[in-house]
Order: sequence, then structure tokens, then C-alpha cells
Amino acid sequence: MARDRDEWLRRWPASPRPDDVFASDEVGVAGVMASVTDTSPHAAAPVGDRGGAVATQAPVLPGWSVDDDAPGSPAGSIRPPDAAPVEPAGPERPRGPLSLIAVALIASLFGGAIGTAVTLAATGDDAVATVDGTDPGPQVNAPTVDLGDFEGTNVVSAVAAAVTPSVVRIDILADGANGVAQEVGLGSGVIYRSDGYVITNNHVVESADNLVVKLADGQEFDAEIVGTDPLNDLAVLRIQATGLPAVNIREDAPIVGETAIAIGSPFGLDASVTAGVISAVGRDIQVPDGATVSVISAVIQTDAAINPGNSGGALVDAQGRLLGVNSAILTTTGGSQGVGFAIPVAQAVISAEQLIETGVVRHAFLGVSGDDVTREVADRFGLDEPKGALLGSIEPGTGAAEAGLQADDIIVEVEGDAIDSMTDLVVAVRQFQPGDTVEVVYLRDGQRRTTSVTLGERPGSS
Repeated sequence: MARDRDEWLRRWPASPRPDDVFASDEVGVAGVMASVTDTSPHAAAPVGDRGGAVATQAPVLPGWSVDDDAPGSPAGSIRPPDAAPVEPAGPERPRGPLSLIAVALIASLFGGAIGTAVTLAATGDDAVATVDGTDPGPQVNAPTVDLGDFEGTNVVSAVAAAVTPSVVRIDILADGANGVAQEVGLGSGVIYRSDGYVITNNHVVESADNLVVKLADGQEFDAEIVGTDPLNDLAVLRIQATGLPAVNIREDAPIVGETAIAIGSPFGLDASVTAGVISAVGRDIQVPDGATVSVISAVIQTDAAINPGNSGGALVDAQGRLLGVNSAILTTTGGSQGVGFAIPVAQAVISAEQLIETGVVRHAFLGVSGDDVTREVADRFGLDEPKGALLGSIEPGTGAAEAGLQADDIIVEVEGDAIDSMTDLVVAVRQFQPGDTVEVVYLRDGQRRTTSVTLGERPGSS
């Protein structure tokens, strides 16, 4: 039976034209809007080392074998449909990363290498201090792949072997009749620290009554939510386990065209591996969420197949290092169409460290809105090239207002880093904490000026 056209448009909003932009009041960000889907019933996760031609072998997790009913094993790869239902496409937002519902995404957090002063997970035998004072044990990391060992061979299989133990499945439970918990969906997660900290998407966990994390070796643990960062669609869970293989962190920015590998549980098919390339960086996406629209900045775009169940899972590079956390897809069918999005690892680390330390993420706030400098804008202001963030409005009482910034100012630098777009401005501001003072270079009436701005705190971020 033919769909009512209005119903179809509600389910799948049309992608806007390239000149359609979204303006955010968070800092003044403009980006091309896309019609995308978040994938929640299941989420993508990295794969781990089971033995293979890798430079360094990770120990096989205790009790894991191909006969086990565990993710990636013959018995555990396919879950019965009644155990992890995939929610049909519809007006509601599906559980798990990249559920097949129309959501809009915002531009990229990776305009370039992000020099954030955060502590990355330790490697080797270094211990990681815990907030509650308990002994976390030694930090253990999954092995990385030496590309020199794979001339003329498929490196994807080696990466899959190296990373799989660092990826988990997250079962989403809801209180059912007679007090019996029912599984209503599943997602993926990435082991961030050996002492039980797991990164996933906020939309995977936000409405769960209980969560169960299943490791690659089949062990299951009840999980607690340490904290969430809805603005960036991130969350941190903790399970009571130590000695887990934490994923390795990619510290430099991804490059368009490089290999990208997604690992997770699409449609409940645990430890599934898909490969492609980084298609673009710095995308801004809008995600409709009920009556509001949330914006995720500077995401990574990939053509590695991502489907419902991949949410919260890992997107890794050819050495098995985490590039990003899979979060959404652009689709008109509810399935993968080769346009997926991942939250950059730089933002994942920033958010995870704050959530582990304090349970909340505080977002710096400049207090402006605006657009990219287009060729037309550059011509109007007499600029040599279309680069910069054109301010449209300044919110009274914010750091930007107090520093004297005005509408039609064009920000071109923040703390010495070039600002070529509103997305770059968002990325730059998010490197800092509320209360930090930053040097901003801007153009006004053709003159280059400098001011110091004390950043505020984004309303509702703590």
C-alpha cells in the first residue's frame, strides 16, 4: 500500500540543498544539514586479537574459543530475533548508534589536529588512578598493527583480530511486567580503560532501566552509567572488571581517503567488521530528538557500512587505533547507504575524561552565532579568500559581548589556530573549559584586531 507522502516526509526528511545551513547559538556554527539516522538497537564496536599476523599478539581472553556462545563465535554471532528486536523505522528515535531514523547531523569536530590538553589512557604497565581510590590494576591496551608486515595483504583481518577484544555489546533492558526485565535493544561500546570504563553513545543508554555489557569472551556484567554528554552523543559506563584490553587512541587527525574499519553488532550480529575509507571530516549534523534538535559538531564521515546496532562501536584505522565512535547514518531506506558518521576520538577522550573525573561534561561557551565566510561574503568584505567565521549575533552578557565582538566581525584565529569556518570555531572553543581566557583574532572594517575572551559555560551543560 502506498505511503501517505506527509507520513513519509515525517519519517525521512529530505536532505537540504548544499546552500541550506543551520545556525547554532552554542558558539556560532553553520553547517550543511543532512537527513540522517541514528542507530540504536545495536552499535558498532572494534574487534580484537585472536591470533594472526600482527606484530604483537594480545593474550586470548580467558575462556574464549570459537565454540563459545560469545560475540564473534559461530554460536554467538546470530542472535534470535526475539532477543534483540530491531525497531522499525518511524517517528521515534531508535535505540543504538545509527538506528534507521531520520536525524540531522552537524559539521566536524576535527578541523585539524586538536591539541587538547587531556590525559589519554596509559599504555603498558602504567596504572591509572581512580576517583574512588580503588586499585585499577595495570592498564592493558590492545595491540596495534605494524603495516610493514602486510605488504600486498589484507590488513583488515589483522585489525579485526587486534581490536575485537576491545569492543563490547551493550544489552538495553527495560522493566517489564511482573518485574521481569526485557531486552528492548542493543548497542556497542569500546573499552576505554582496563579497569572497566566503556565509551558508548548517549542515545544507546539514555532510556535504559538496566544495562548489561557482554565482553568478546562471553562474560557478562551489569553496567552503571558514570555520566553522559548528550551534546556530543557520548556516555561512559563502568563494569566491575580489571585487566581489560583498552582500545588504542589515534592522536592525530584522520585523513580523507585513509582506511576506516567499523566493528560492532549490526542487527545483533556481534563482532561484525566492515571496511571502507574516511569520506570526509568536519561534518556538522543535526539530530532531531523529539521537539528539539541536537547538534553534533565535526563528525567523521565514512563509507564503511554502519547499521542499527553499530551505535557506540568503534571506527578504527589501519593500525587498529580508535578514530571515532559510530553514531549515525544518512539513509532513505533505514539501511546503510555508505554515508555513516562517527564522533571523533578527540571529543570522545575529552568527554570521557571529564565524565570519569566528575560525572559531567562542562562545555565552554563563546556566545555568538553566525555562518561560514562564503565567496560572496569574502567579496563583500574585500577578503582575498573565503575563510573565517562571520558573526551574525552576539548574546548579551557572554564573554564575546564583554570582549567587544560585534555582528559582521569575522573571526580568523583562536589561540593561534586558524579559523576557516564556523565549524572550526566550534572545534576551537570546545578545546577549552569554562573560565578559560583565549586570544581571538578577528577582522572588522578590513582591519585585523585582537581581543581576549573569557569563555562562559554553555547553559545546561553541567
